[in-house]
Amino acid sequence: MAIGTAGLTEMLCVMALKKQGITPDRGPVLVTGASGGSFSVSLLARLGYQVVAFSGRASDHAYLLDTMGAASVIDRNEPSQPDKPLMKEC
Repeated sequence: MAIGTAGLTEMLCVMALKKQGITPDRGPVLVTGASGGSFSVSLLARLGYQVVAFSGRASDHAYLLDTMGAASVIDRNEPSQPDKPLMKEC
C-alpha cells in the first residue's frame, strides 16, 4: 500500500503518541485537518483510540464517521462560543 509523504507523516505522529505513553484508555484524541488526514483517523481508530475528527468540510463528516472510524466530528465552522466583540484583551 502506498501511503505517500502525508501518510508517512501521520504514521510517525501515531508512533510518537505511542512512544509518549498515550494509550487509548487516556481519553479521546483530536485529529485536526481530519479530511486531509483521514489515514491517521483510520489508523488511530483501528488501534482502539477514540478519535474526534476536526474538519471544515461538512461533506466529509459522514465519511470520517462511517468509513474512517471517527467517534465524532467537530465542524471548525461552528464557533464554540458566541462572538463577544468587547472581550478583555489577553
